[in-house]
Amino acid sequence: MDSREILEIVAEKTPSEYIGEMQETISSMVCNENQPMPLSEKTLYEALALKGEFLVLKLTYDDVRQELKEQKIRRKITQSLSIVAVYEDAGHSLDDIENSIKYIHDLVDEKQNFVFGIKRVDSLSEFPVTILFSGILPINQLELYIGEEIDRLIHSDDDYFIPRFKQVRDEISEVIGIPILPLDPKTDSSLNPSRARLVDGTNGHLISEFEVDPFTDKEGLEIYLLKFFYIYKKLGDDMRNRMTSHS
Repeated sequence: MDSREILEIVAEKTPSEYIGEMQETISSMVCNENQPMPLSEKTLYEALALKGEFLVLKLTYDDVRQELKEQKIRRKITQSLSIVAVYEDAGHSLDDIENSIKYIHDLVDEKQNFVFGIKRVDSLSEFPVTILFSGILPINQLELYIGEEIDRLIHSDDDYFIPRFKQVRDEISEVIGIPILPLDPKTDSSLNPSRARLVDGTNGHLISEFEVDPFTDKEGLEIYLLKFFYIYKKLGDDMRNRMTSHS
């Protein structure tokens, strides 16, 4: 693995007017073996090589501290199959680095990959934190809104529902051949209490909306999960067909 391969894959995935800037940014993320926490070109290449889009954010440590409060990039973390972060340290940033690493680590799912590097520097640059989000697929950018009755039932038995939802995600992932990341449902009081709405998070377009009535127990929720299974299967088939036609 050499720097040329990194430059080539960045160029392939970046709009022409931003290629040079993006190549420079991602190349600068490499941390050699002499650094406190090395990060190799191979690691960066593997993240960029994942199917899907990628995004790079450059932050200050003030931004990092603000993120812990406001969680503005939470969705970017939870919808990316790979997160690669690089932190500069001039001797006084360790607490911020540890807090940022813990924040990201606590959000990622087992189907995601999170790695980081740390560079020792004499003084911090303008943006001492760089985060690469990659493997961003449309199917993992969906947003789910649920009525209050569904929310009540979901949170009535975490010991049952948390592993059950994971099981369904694993089954969908296996069937469509695409890792499905957890949805973070939002309760919407404007919806009928037993209604669910699935929306494309990139453009707000409605994917599906449905309800089960009467809806009072775990058996009712299984009907929702079955509906989601077939919705995701259709979306996965469509996405795979588009990828095939463009290859």
